[in-house]
Amino acid sequence: MKKAIQMVILFLLVSGMGYYAYKNTARASVITYESDRDAADYKKTLDSIRLIRKALHGKSQAEIAKTFTHQLTDNIFPYWYGTDWDFNGTTQKPNEGSIACGYFVTTTLRDLGVNINRVKLAQCASEQMIKSLVLEENIERFSNKSIQEFEQALKSKGNGLYVVGLDNHTGFLHISDEGDFFIHSSGARPFKVVKEKFSESALLIKSKYRVVGKLSADRKLLKNWIKI
Repeated sequence: MKKAIQMVILFLLVSGMGYYAYKNTARASVITYESDRDAADYKKTLDSIRLIRKALHGKSQAEIAKTFTHQLTDNIFPYWYGTDWDFNGTTQKPNEGSIACGYFVTTTLRDLGVNINRVKLAQCASEQMIKSLVLEENIERFSNKSIQEFEQALKSKGNGLYVVGLDNHTGFLHISDEGDFFIHSSGARPFKVVKEKFSESALLIKSKYRVVGKLSADRKLLKNWIKI
C-alpha cells in the first residue's frame, strides 16, 4: 500500500513537471517570449516617450507615424514579452500578474500615450475596439483568405503597425522591412505575451475572419497622440 501511494505521488509530480515544461515551451513560430528589460525601468521609459511626443509637434505625419511605431514595438513591447496570459488577466505592470489579449492591446496603447479607456475597450468585441481606435478608412476586413493573401494585402499597404481582431483573439501586427510579426498575449503555448512570425502563427492562420485597423496611418489618432 505504501509503495502504491509513493508511485501515485511520483506520477503526479512527473505529470506536473511535464505540463509545466510543455506550457513554457514556445511553438516554432514564436521568436520572443521572454523580456530582456528590467521592469523597474518601465516608468522611466514611459516618461521618455512623453518627452518624445512633445518634440513631435509640427513634424510630418510620416515622421510621427514612424516614431509611434518604433516606440511601441521597440520600447514598450519588450518589457511585456513573457508576461503570463490569462483569460481574465488585467495587470498594468509588465511581467507581474497576467494579462488577457484585449487588455494587452489597450494597456500598451494607453502606456504609449493614446488617450483611451483601457478597461472599456479591452472588454469590447475586437472589431468594436478597432473602430473606436481608428477611422473607417483605415480599417479592412478579410473573410476566408489564406494567410499568404492576408499578409500580402497588408504589405501592399506599406510598413506600419496594425491592431487585428480575429475570431476569438486580438493583438498587433507589425509589417516591416525586417519581417512581419504578430505580437499578442497568447492563449496558446507558451501562454505568454509573445512575438511570432506572421505567416506561421496558428491563431492568424486558423481565423476565418480578420479585421485590421492601421494605427500608424490614422491621422486622427496620431494627431491626438502628440497632444500633451
